[in-house]
Amino acid sequence: MIYRPLRITFGTPGIDMASEQVVGRDALAAEMWRAVEEGSVRLLSERRMGKTWLLRLAIAKKPDWAVPISFEAEGVGSAPELVWRLNEQLHVQKLIDDDWRTRTGDWFRRFLQRMQGQQLGAAEIPELESWFSFLEGTCKRLSELGASRKPVLVIDELPFFLDKLIKAGHSEDAIRFLDILRQLRQTLPSLRMIFCGSLGLHLVLKGLREAGYTGRAVNDMPPFEVPPLDKEDGQYLSGCLLLGEEIACPAIDDCARAVAEAACEVPFYIQHVVKRMREQRHCEWTPSSIRRIPSDLFVALGDPAEFKYYDSRLDQYYPDDVVERSRVALDILSRHSKGLPFDELLNLVRHSPKTLMLDAASLLDMLQILRDDHYLIQNGPRWRFKLDIVRRWWFQQRGELGL
Repeated sequence: MIYRPLRITFGTPGIDMASEQVVGRDALAAEMWRAVEEGSVRLLSERRMGKTWLLRLAIAKKPDWAVPISFEAEGVGSAPELVWRLNEQLHVQKLIDDDWRTRTGDWFRRFLQRMQGQQLGAAEIPELESWFSFLEGTCKRLSELGASRKPVLVIDELPFFLDKLIKAGHSEDAIRFLDILRQLRQTLPSLRMIFCGSLGLHLVLKGLREAGYTGRAVNDMPPFEVPPLDKEDGQYLSGCLLLGEEIACPAIDDCARAVAEAACEVPFYIQHVVKRMREQRHCEWTPSSIRRIPSDLFVALGDPAEFKYYDSRLDQYYPDDVVERSRVALDILSRHSKGLPFDELLNLVRHSPKTLMLDAASLLDMLQILRDDHYLIQNGPRWRFKLDIVRRWWFQQRGELGL
């Protein structure tokens, strides 16, 4: 295989550099655009799989009919702020006119004044036009690009934004936001949306349903999964990085293949494996020594590959009654590289003092949550970790300790 030199880079590439830096995703980007031409989609995968990198590449290679608007929602604190920031971005891209931008800016300033007045106990400013009416007006203007062009609103980290609203006591705004976006997709035929985020939208919706929400916010948005690279592309990316970082390898094809396999073909982990090799330049690497690198990353100071996220996020986003059950099931599954049939897993889970009384239906419901959240996959009756590198980390941190 012929490689080109690439340097390690953990920052998300700019759209202008995406075609150069993003490896092995051209066919997936084209497939995504075919899906988006038919309708809106939800981009799904676990954290660090490269969803944002794929989006940057897709925007760089957009088809003629698509007018993508990439919007980052994670840092936004409220629904009115999101509407204002979206309008500011659309104005920069010359997709809305000056008058609407000015009107939106004036409205948002009045909103901030109203909030400040309420906090200070000052005289209340008269009621403002609702943020969702401004969002509707914005999308209607955006959809007037012409019959041959479709606006594609790409909202990255949408679940984080919704979760932030809910935790701030604004569940009604989260529900309204989801519902108004669904309404707009139904009433504006040219408008397309792509939702993306490492916190699963299913977790946000589950919390809203438990609070009484009965809407079907994304039933018109089929999932679009971002998988690991295939074996050939994983090897190619690994070889390019080994060449670019000038890592001493007697047989670069064999070493590149070993890097990709050790990282389960996940680009983020491939970069961390090569980075570890770069930090130990005195070594002459072989496939055998490369395959031991993940074990070093599992215990590396500061958790550079961010494996602890898989454990800590359970406490952050899962209901209290699900967290302990999830850890017990994951502890058990981490000991079995090929997974376990459901009945056998249920029997072992019931051997734990923490889950003695767990019934089969509750275990199945919990496993399905973990599957939707990309921890596990299901093959018939058998359940196992989706990524073996995560299974190995979990086993080393918890599974072999019998916690």
